[in-house]
Formats: sequence, structure tokens, C-alpha cells
Amino acid sequence: MKTPEDYIEEIKAASDAEWQARGFTIEPPVFSLMYGSKYVRVVVTTFGSAAVHCFLDKQGNIYKSASWKTPAKGIRGNINDDKKPLLGRDYYR
Repeated sequence: MKTPEDYIEEIKAASDAEWQARGFTIEPPVFSLMYGSKYVRVVVTTFGSAAVHCFLDKQGNIYKSASWKTPAKGIRGNINDDKKPLLGRDYYR
């Protein structure tokens, strides 16, 4: 079973690959975790601005963000599945 830290490594690798493919020369996004009582908030910091990338529950389910403090209803995926929500421009396909 994967941990939130494992998930961060996966999305960081995907983000870095996308960053290089686009030829950006500035610092790539930084991902971090904030632990709460029910959810883990995955935060992405880009250009000095932080935003919620997603929320994770104790079973590894991935939730989209409704706000900084709360996840939206409905599970988007699981960190243990091979297929996960896409990053960046592919997220909207």
C-alpha cells in the first residue's frame, strides 16, 4: 500500500517531466503534505503561490479540492491504482 509520500514522489516526477517537455527554465512546482485529522492536503507551490492539488483520505482515495479546507464530494481515484487523475494540461482532456 502506497503512502502519501509515495504519491508525492509520483506526481513530482510527472510534473517535472511535463515542465521539461515544455522547456520551462524557471523552478518547477513544489509539492508538500499537510496532515489533518481526516484528510491529507496535497499542496502545490508555483511561482511563490500555494494551492491545493488534491486531498487524500486514510484509504488513499483522491479527492478534488472544493476549497483550501475541504475536499469536493466524490472520489477521483486512489493512490494505489495504476490509473490516476492526470496532471497539468491533460487534466482537462
